Amino acid sequence: MSISVHITLTVDAAKVEDFLKALAPTFEAVTADPLNTFFEVYRDPKTPGVFKLVENWDASVEYMMNVQLKKDFYKTYNAAIEPMVLKPHVVEIYSRMPDNQWVSVRKGSYPGRD
Repeated sequence: MSISVHITLTVDAAKVEDFLKALAPTFEAVTADPLNTFFEVYRDPKTPGVFKLVENWDASVEYMMNVQLKKDFYKTYNAAIEPMVLKPHVVEIYSRMPDNQWVSVRKGSYPGRD
């Protein structure tokens, strides 16, 4: 099963750089996980403290809840960002479409990446 996890975070706009510093080790840990196939961070240009994290996984929701989210680096990350967060996280989970018929990544979209 492949899923896509979309997390919307709202942090204090004055703490954006601190948030990104706290996110960096988690981003590295998640993208090193062999079950993670995609992770991109988006920022709302109209609201500087609003971010969307989009992660694709070759994993089930059960795995994510019972195994992935219990890893130690999430505890460190959540403790670090807690004072910066202004609203509860919004988490949405989608099933990815089968057979890759509905996926496209244009070559060159991510310069410097394979």
